[in-house]
Amino acid sequence: MAATSSIDTGLAQGVDAVTLAGVAGGTTILTLDGALPVEFLAPGDRVLTRAGSRRVARVEVTVVRNARMVRIAADALGVGKPAEAVLVSEAQGIFIRDWRAKALYGQAAAVVPAARLCDGEYIRAEVVEEVRLFSLVLDSAEVIYAGGLELACEGLAVPA
Repeated sequence: MAATSSIDTGLAQGVDAVTLAGVAGGTTILTLDGALPVEFLAPGDRVLTRAGSRRVARVEVTVVRNARMVRIAADALGVGKPAEAVLVSEAQGIFIRDWRAKALYGQAAAVVPAARLCDGEYIRAEVVEEVRLFSLVLDSAEVIYAGGLELACEGLAVPA
């Protein structure tokens, strides 16, 4: 089971928000056992990535108050991307392979912080009073499938 920490960003007092990558509870993650809500995952579970299946090394759960989040509407990035509305932190890396990658980075594919994709209609920035933010840590950095999106997922630090 994952340990839970709590952060108040202090947005009500005008303090800069803490920037964490992650997805809100309820987001479905593709695993070897099918699509499961992120809160059901535990260390040792296997998730599907662009490179195959990988082991979840750690699940970090943080309760964030006054969280700066990005809500991505169904099909906002193409048919089935995402398949359902997804709520991610503004720092969550989204792997894109379309005109947006070319426009933002001059490349065919790129990992883009969710906040950079906001258009005000289909991809909207919002402040959520309180959210349980889940971050998966794998054995190595990978791209996972979450709610129809491809999301960057950090890997364990390799000691020097």
